[in-house]
Amino acid sequence: MRHFIIDGYNALFKIRSLLRKPYQTREGFIQYISVSKPFGSIRNRVSVVFDGTLGVVSYQKKSYSPINVIFTKNESADDLIIRMVKAEKNSGEIIVVTDDREVREKTQLLGCSILSVLQFFKDLTKKKETEEKEKPEPDSKEGENITEEMKKEWGIE
Repeated sequence: MRHFIIDGYNALFKIRSLLRKPYQTREGFIQYISVSKPFGSIRNRVSVVFDGTLGVVSYQKKSYSPINVIFTKNESADDLIIRMVKAEKNSGEIIVVTDDREVREKTQLLGCSILSVLQFFKDLTKKKETEEKEKPEPDSKEGENITEEMKKEWGIE
């Protein structure tokens, strides 16, 4: 069983533009992870760590099985992630998802695996790349051929 630890705001801000409107908030982001399951099997543990804010009164854990959402208090999400990795007995089963260089380096030294945010959400980014590749540029030969076909179809000269 693997344990994915996701640097919450780091991931959310990195992929926000790739998500549809309802998923662009913190709650929507958690819902997206819950629905799309980029972590694979539901046997894998997932912890999403967010920096606490004024709206978050204290350190809190919320569970969206199998996802635990953690809000920090008096420490950064980065520090808590590093502490979580240190506390795990089998750090080889941990995969930290972040693009933060310091967190990547420190947790990797502790023996866990690292995934960039886009690697973790590869299905989301593949879908985006596929959509972009499927649309020919209007000025390209393929785009001009499509335009000509449509003109014939609609009877436009």
